[in-house]
Amino acid sequence: MKKVILTIAVLVGVSAANLSVASDKVKENSSIELVSTGELKFKLTLGNVTERSSVVIKDFGGDVVYSTSIPKSENYSKIFDLSNLSDGNYTFVISNGNEVSTKPFSISTETKRQVIAVVK
Repeated sequence: MKKVILTIAVLVGVSAANLSVASDKVKENSSIELVSTGELKFKLTLGNVTERSSVVIKDFGGDVVYSTSIPKSENYSKIFDLSNLSDGNYTFVISNGNEVSTKPFSISTETKRQVIAVVK
């Protein structure tokens, strides 16, 4: 019974993660904005960056795949190219002073097949 409940909890968590990235623009508060800019790219914008700020990308297992410190500034903006990441579930962890925000996302490769008539 515990395994069934745990499995359901994990599935709900993964579904919630996919729904949160389904929209093109994720804005939790006025100072952190994460926008999808197309094929495997996200633009992160932070307002009023304080000391001790950072951006970390973690995989589903919690391992850090990217980490950087952000210099103190009024505004910070960076485009992240995620094309080098494998398929799977990931999370942006954005720390801006005492404010910590997490933004889950997933990468999946889809193959599209088409039939095109050749005219001779």
